[in-house]
Amino acid sequence: MKKAILITAGLAMLSVSATAKDVQYELRVDGMTCPFCAATSEKALKKIEGVNLASTDLEKATIRICAAEDVEITDEQLTKLLKKKGFTYVSKTKQETCTLGEAKTDTKTGFWQSIFHKHT
Repeated sequence: MKKAILITAGLAMLSVSATAKDVQYELRVDGMTCPFCAATSEKALKKIEGVNLASTDLEKATIRICAAEDVEITDEQLTKLLKKKGFTYVSKTKQETCTLGEAKTDTKTGFWQSIFHKHT
């Protein structure tokens, strides 16, 4: 009986965290010029606890990230992280809903988009 209660409690805790709401940040970053820049920046941002998705748009010099709403991502944290990668963090805007995961499956995003974007 105790096992059943513990299992039920554990599953309930998992379901609560699985339904947590994500927010989206759009980060303005200077110095990103290539697909490698995009990939390394996304990888570094995904290491922040609570960050689930990241996508770079080289043409707009932005990185969009989705994170759990209870995670606080500070300007200081972003400045330090992106400076280590060789980029300059400029600003961020917050959106109450994450739309990154809603992209069409045939649309290239993040690293792949940066590889196939038109160079002018």
